[in-house]
Amino acid sequence: MHSHDVNQDHDAIRLYVEAITACQEKAWSTQVTKAGFRYQKAKVVVKYGDRIKTACGVYHPDDVYSLYCIPNKTIYLMLTDYGLRDELDSPGILESLSIGYGYHAQNMVGIVDQEFRAVKKLPKAKALALTTKGSLQSICLAGAFIGSVWDSLGHSRAHGSEYFIGRHARSRLQGHLTERPHRRHAP
Repeated sequence: MHSHDVNQDHDAIRLYVEAITACQEKAWSTQVTKAGFRYQKAKVVVKYGDRIKTACGVYHPDDVYSLYCIPNKTIYLMLTDYGLRDELDSPGILESLSIGYGYHAQNMVGIVDQEFRAVKKLPKAKALALTTKGSLQSICLAGAFIGSVWDSLGHSRAHGSEYFIGRHARSRLQGHLTERPHRRHAP
């Protein structure tokens, strides 16, 4: 790929991420403040490459991936493939950014702090179970957001709620998750 093509892809991704971020901010600020909590905007940073330095450490993403860094309230969207060519059929950037916002919403309402305090006091297996529940909740929040915007973004039906849940949940949870946040299609 020529550097000009890479720059065009970077510009297209930047515009796409800005649009999705604005939508996420509107949705989550409304929900968090409606629940009686103070909302602070998340910072979103897009990084490219196979070794990415963040404020929370160095990461090696295998694909589109996001990391929510709690100390600086930043969602790092890490991309190894430049381009939006597959985003409509397999929305990895939308999913990754939405999961990052799920963690941000959890942070805004105090769930993250409570989880960290509890994990310190638990045996290793129970601590892992609790952090897994927190991750699943973030995925559910992401699914609720994605369900609320899916049709407006022109995504294919093949990669709807059922596909999203299948990618992120174990089989015994899939039925339960399909019936909960996705049924309402709202965060």
